[in-house]
Amino acid sequence: MSENNGYNIFKGFVLGSIFGAVIGLLIAPKSGRELRSEILEESDELLDKAKAELEKIKNEVSDLRQRISKSMGKGKMSFDEAQTMEERDFEAQVNSMEEEIPQPKKSKKA
Repeated sequence: MSENNGYNIFKGFVLGSIFGAVIGLLIAPKSGRELRSEILEESDELLDKAKAELEKIKNEVSDLRQRISKSMGKGKMSFDEAQTMEERDFEAQVNSMEEEIPQPKKSKKA
């Protein structure tokens, strides 16, 4: 899950909860004191739910960050191994070519 997608889910959850609570409170006939008490309770519950969702998203992002870091480490290791193999192949080709090239004979000076 991408960070942006998690944020959108969280935002939708919070907005939906707020909207549902407000509509529910406005429709129900209650006294001002009861209504304020219920609004306070609902807001506390909503805050707790929002904190739980935020913690969940933080954990998901942390897990994703660890997986990405691990994958990057594996990718770097694979790249380094491939680079080392290429270097060895290149050196072998150079050595092979050096063996095929005739060496000049040393001239004797009298």
